[in-house]
Amino acid sequence: MTLTTLDIASISAGGDGVARHDGLVVFTPRTAPGDRVVAEVSVQGRVGRGRLVRVEREGSVRIPARCAHYEAPDRCGGCQWQHVDIAAQRDAKRAMLRDAFQRIGKREIPLPAMHAGEPWRYRRSLTLAMRKRASGEWYAGLRAFDDPEDVFELEDCLITAEPVLAGWREVMAAAVHLPDEPRLRGTVRVIQDRPHFVLEGGKEWSELSAFLDAVPTLAAVWWQAEGKRRRLVADRRPANEPGASFAQVNPEMAEALHAVVVQRVMAHAPQRVIDAFSGAGDTAAAIAAQGVRVVAIEADEDATAYAATRLATRLANGSRAIAARVEDVLPAHLPADVVILNPPRSGVDAKVTAALLKSPPKAIIYVSCDPATLARDVSRLPGWAVQHIECYDLFPQTAHVETLCELRPESP
Repeated sequence: MTLTTLDIASISAGGDGVARHDGLVVFTPRTAPGDRVVAEVSVQGRVGRGRLVRVEREGSVRIPARCAHYEAPDRCGGCQWQHVDIAAQRDAKRAMLRDAFQRIGKREIPLPAMHAGEPWRYRRSLTLAMRKRASGEWYAGLRAFDDPEDVFELEDCLITAEPVLAGWREVMAAAVHLPDEPRLRGTVRVIQDRPHFVLEGGKEWSELSAFLDAVPTLAAVWWQAEGKRRRLVADRRPANEPGASFAQVNPEMAEALHAVVVQRVMAHAPQRVIDAFSGAGDTAAAIAAQGVRVVAIEADEDATAYAATRLATRLANGSRAIAARVEDVLPAHLPADVVILNPPRSGVDAKVTAALLKSPPKAIIYVSCDPATLARDVSRLPGWAVQHIECYDLFPQTAHVETLCELRPESP
């Protein structure tokens, strides 16, 4: 490992600052464009990895981090970009998307528009590592960005909404009744203004009843015991309220994106739409309500069951929800006027793009949470043009960006 002075030129898709030194590309976390820094650099294959030692000259977009956990000693890994001005964050995300299309998709696209909301207190979900001290006392926190085994006790998270943190405080006040294990993992999500809790880990929960008595405001509690499937162990919700798995992390921006998806689908005056990776059926239900036949495909059985209840009044026109992997059943449900793709970070299976090439719709509306896999999947669709593309900043202070991409067949 060598102590090296670096001039940071840009930000990578993973959030690290990028510099060039002696013909080597060096990625250094917690640096910003314009910074001159001293870093310990190690070579890993064809790239360098830097560990920031000090900033010698701050770039124009570097700002002080607002959260006390972001800097040493905690070095929180929940955010990557609190040290970067919010406008520069969003410009970087737009550039990342265009760069991914150039490098991976081999396509030129204009610098996309960015839609953004509040940069703080937007999260309606927070997952924490839970640890038991030698004294038997529990604490919960996030991991250091440079050491996943280093879990610090969380006092506050400035990107998380206060009701979520209040739910966590209630859980931790009742932690004496948790399973007797050294490590657990939990998630608090706020749905319809009520906190829900998911616990992962442990083999036995002998004091479950005492825990439930001590957390009266939790709307529902799920437990995924070690080696077992998740199960609902307490349910205080009204009928037909979705489970914790279906909560939007940033509901305000997610709703804005959802509205545009529905608008762009309906612009094609479709009679039949396939909503692939449909989740709890928000988009499928909105489109079906306008008289369109919708087939919603989702591998998660619980999400599919909930989506089915939302499509129940549209069964007469053939709308339905199917619990299956998209790549396994999509060919059987084509053709369609419009196909919506909203896959996880890994993107779609090559079988999906092959099926779309064989039986092409009028348009594909692709919602992506990873520019690299979006660009890869678009590259698998020769003869399709990027008709429209735009970004949504659902996760400010992080390197993540959501993209809406509309594809149409190229004119003959």
